[in-house]
Amino acid sequence: MAMASVQLLGEWPSPYVNRVQIALNLKSIEFEFIQENPYDKSERLLKVNPVQKKIPVFIHDGKPICESLIIVEYIDDAWNNGPSILPSNPHDRALARFWAAYIDDKWFPLYRELRAASTEEARKELIERIFEGLVFLEEAFIKCSKGKPFFGGDNIGYLDIALGCYMGWVKATEVSIGVKFLDEFKTPGLAKWAEKICSLNAFKEVVPETQKLLLGASRSPFVNRVQMALNLKSIEYEFIEENPHDKSERLLKANPVLKKIPVLIHDGKPICESLVIVQYIDEAWNNGPSILPSDPQDRALARFWAAYIDDKWFPLYKELRGVSTEEARKEILDKIFEGLMLLEEAFVKCSKGKPFFGGDSVGYLNIALGCYMPWMKAVEVLIGVKWLDEIKNPGLAEWTERLYSHNAIKDVMPETQNLVEFYKMYQAKEISTSV
Repeated sequence: MAMASVQLLGEWPSPYVNRVQIALNLKSIEFEFIQENPYDKSERLLKVNPVQKKIPVFIHDGKPICESLIIVEYIDDAWNNGPSILPSNPHDRALARFWAAYIDDKWFPLYRELRAASTEEARKELIERIFEGLVFLEEAFIKCSKGKPFFGGDNIGYLDIALGCYMGWVKATEVSIGVKFLDEFKTPGLAKWAEKICSLNAFKEVVPETQKLLLGASRSPFVNRVQMALNLKSIEYEFIEENPHDKSERLLKANPVLKKIPVLIHDGKPICESLVIVQYIDEAWNNGPSILPSDPQDRALARFWAAYIDDKWFPLYKELRGVSTEEARKEILDKIFEGLMLLEEAFVKCSKGKPFFGGDSVGYLNIALGCYMPWMKAVEVLIGVKWLDEIKNPGLAEWTERLYSHNAIKDVMPETQNLVEFYKMYQAKEISTSV
């Protein structure tokens, strides 16, 4: 079957789209995947699914088929190659359809409700209902599998696809709220089944891995640093806003040593400290541009200047906030300008005549320094001092403009006015509590 005759309109993280992809993989069917934005629906999507206006839509020989489970059945009917997806026995087939409908209509919607729950009582009730549903599904697994590894017996079947497409989201929820849903004691069959299903090629190439979670505060330069690295590598992640002044149990559990943001959680494992996280991202994902330089000398130099920025230079801005005399203020301003001259020299040396510290591409040192640019601009507004002068440090001044226009960076940078207002509010609060 030519690929052009088989198209799938969808969005990668959607479990319903993943469902169709799994069925196509099981049947070894080549297809063209057309990425759709469900929040900005294309004319193409509206034309092929005018009734529901939703993904997924499967197009075979120019004819659209909608609704994920209907598409899965269609694939099983239209292609005889590969394993059968639906059971051959009519009763088993009806049973599989019953449980698939239960999963879609009754059980998985509880996860959406859980995400929106605003009280601990509501959250507790929803978690209990999810566990009740899992007990039902454990019984269904025993009945449908008949002692075999999958709902479909020896091979993956309809119900394996119907439930399996949600496993990435179930695991992500486990990580984000700290509750283990698939328990080896309460639901041993499902727990083993989930391990098997997620290790199969037809699934693991499609179902999202445990979602990457970033715990942080949107105004934090250290959090912005991690966001820049994730954007550069085109890594999708869930951002969980934390209040650094009222630390959640989730944060304290993920970072019990420092008890600080940011924390990146990948496959259930937390990584802390912004520059450590940036290096981890560069090592864990090969896609996208390299963040650290490939040359050991350049890499060491980038790390040296990043440490200087964090340990020596940017803390001067914090000192500036706390000064009480004009003399002390002037002394700190002089130190900041001295540091900028040193960073101008570092830019000339590291960029080697190219647009960024890393050369042609945004790299480690661009992220290490760039995350502070919004706060520098906010302080400029607050105290009336211009830091980056086209005469004194022309390289840094031009670099800042380029960095702000970079797609991976500009969506992360907080707006200057928002930071100014936040600073004024924070300062007013400090004054009121000290009176």
